[in-house]
Amino acid sequence: MTRPFDIGALMAPRNVALVGASDRNWSPRVWDNLVRFGFAGGVYPVNPGRAEIWGARCHASLEDLPEPPDHLALFVPNEQSIEAIASGARLGARSATIFAAGFGEGGDAEGLARATRLRDILLASGIAAVGPNCMGLASGRSRFSTLPDEQLHELKTGPVALMTQSGMLAQTLSRGVADAGLDLGYIISLGNQLGLQFADYIDHVAGDPDIKVIICYIESVKDADRFFSAARKARASGKKIVVVKAGGSEESRKAALAHTGSLAGSAEVFDAFAHDAGVLRVDNLEDMIEAAEFFARARPLKGRRVAVMTNSGALKSLMTEAAETHGVELARLAPETTDRLRAALHDAEVANPFDTKRTIRADEYLGCVRALHDDPGVDLVLFAEELPRAAGIERKVANLTALNQFTTGEATKPVAVFSPLTFRETDYMLDLRARWPALPWLRDVGKTFRLLGHVAAPVLTPVDASGPKRDEMKSVIAKWRARAASLSGPSALNEAESKALLADWGLRAPEERVAATVEEAVVIAARIGFPVVMKAVCAAIPHKSDAGLVLLGLGDEAAARAAAQTIQSRCHALGAELEGWLVAQQVTDGVEMVLGVHRDPEMGPAIMVGMGGVWLELFKDVAFAPPGLSRARALESIGRTRASRLLAGYRGGAARDINALADAMVALGQLAMDLGDVIEAIDINPVSVRAEGRGACALDALVVLRPPARESA
Repeated sequence: MTRPFDIGALMAPRNVALVGASDRNWSPRVWDNLVRFGFAGGVYPVNPGRAEIWGARCHASLEDLPEPPDHLALFVPNEQSIEAIASGARLGARSATIFAAGFGEGGDAEGLARATRLRDILLASGIAAVGPNCMGLASGRSRFSTLPDEQLHELKTGPVALMTQSGMLAQTLSRGVADAGLDLGYIISLGNQLGLQFADYIDHVAGDPDIKVIICYIESVKDADRFFSAARKARASGKKIVVVKAGGSEESRKAALAHTGSLAGSAEVFDAFAHDAGVLRVDNLEDMIEAAEFFARARPLKGRRVAVMTNSGALKSLMTEAAETHGVELARLAPETTDRLRAALHDAEVANPFDTKRTIRADEYLGCVRALHDDPGVDLVLFAEELPRAAGIERKVANLTALNQFTTGEATKPVAVFSPLTFRETDYMLDLRARWPALPWLRDVGKTFRLLGHVAAPVLTPVDASGPKRDEMKSVIAKWRARAASLSGPSALNEAESKALLADWGLRAPEERVAATVEEAVVIAARIGFPVVMKAVCAAIPHKSDAGLVLLGLGDEAAARAAAQTIQSRCHALGAELEGWLVAQQVTDGVEMVLGVHRDPEMGPAIMVGMGGVWLELFKDVAFAPPGLSRARALESIGRTRASRLLAGYRGGAARDINALADAMVALGQLAMDLGDVIEAIDINPVSVRAEGRGACALDALVVLRPPARESA
């Protein structure tokens, strides 16, 4: 039996027991921080070998405390940590920080067994634990911290919550956020996530009205469904989640039975799921800090059109290039806006980016600010400004002071400022920034526009996650699940079986039949009508074209007979069992795309679309989406591929039936929802997308089934 975790008890405990208090570990730092920050509860050192420590009584055991322990901060090795958790559970402890490692981080059997024991105790007791193998946590609201960081700034409520699996980065990133002049409401070093996971912390922070942005360094997502459910809750409460996701999983890149497995990386698949849940992934830690600066200070962004004002012609050119590089849309200014700008600066040349050519007076500056802000085609106003390093440039200070006042009072759209370079800030510069809290201050042309490319990306159509199973499909689903249950491991269906499975979910193939003999193959070819394609039906060789088992352009019966005999002899030479010949109508009038289902180690099944045929692995022009997607979401995914230009009619070519491809993608998404746990991979390559109104059909297909996971006792 498991008990629910009370994260509120972890964030605001009644007292703290420092188990293993000693001058030789992190406990004195935690003691100092709790005293320094003014934690209101009792703080009790525990060590049977000490009677006194740091001028306070040291208790022999948890039972010796003047009140029942509530939070256990464990500075003892792994086995002793397990014993302390068990003892604390008996005494009513509600939360814990487990610093020790040795819980299977390297995959060793002994550590994994230790992790299982600890997890069982946590689940049975309901103790909300951060860690193990972590650096603790801090909550500004309760002024509680188990972070052993002597450089930690004063705890207070603030707009940023920091969550990281790396203990070292918890300290580094907290200083980066503080250097940006932002207060951290939470700092959480998750460690191994044996008890609480990212989803639990995000779900809790989503209810904190002071938090505007949650920044995360993530190495692994333990439960994708719970993670994105919590992310959607945070988005609904007006919070933005920004993450750096480390590393593509090697498991997703190992040689696989389907091409899809070698194409996917966890970052691309994570993005597909993350965007729909309102999670923004950035490329590095600096971009994450910049995003925190933007989201913590700026008003919510409702579109992607940006207007920029500068006083440098050179910078104007650099910004225009940076906008194009990073996909930032420079707004087309309305005629009324250009008239107002000319009036403010007396017939100035007007464009976007808008160059004032000099540092102008505050009244002129505000006139330009209001003109750009009021333009209905502008969603974000960006100002290129360099902070004065010392007193004396009063006109610039007056302009930025006026801009801060405008942003605080009149503005209804987000406003941001950026400096052309990343400067080492003087005390005077820091003081100026502190005077203008409503202004997000970004750094460097390239970094700023890279961030805006992420921030101002188009909002994706949410997935239709309901995915109801239609009554008429129940028997079909049961049939294929039974087939998977009969397997001992992942197994490829032959092409005919693969297409039969896909057809049950409405994915079309050309007219085709399976022959059992050479002569039957010839008869079928004549019935279908020449030219035809002939392929080996052979589950042992998933990629038949590479083995010479696909022959095209067979124009008569003699060619069909010769092709069947060639396929037979080649299979024999390869030592592969020939299960038959697949004879199919030859389709040559479409654009070749690929559809697939990739099983990501963290996200689970993901739907893939992209350029197909022989170009698939060369260009890797693919996009991913979660299962259960709508047609609008499918069209958005297709639009993110370069191949979408071919479908639209590239350089005078005929437009293709892109809606039919989207419908096939939706059908594949429904299939993944219905059979997701027994699908190892699906590779439909190529999918021929024909002229508008003529549909899309699977010319080749490979389905790899796997047995359903056994439920643990």
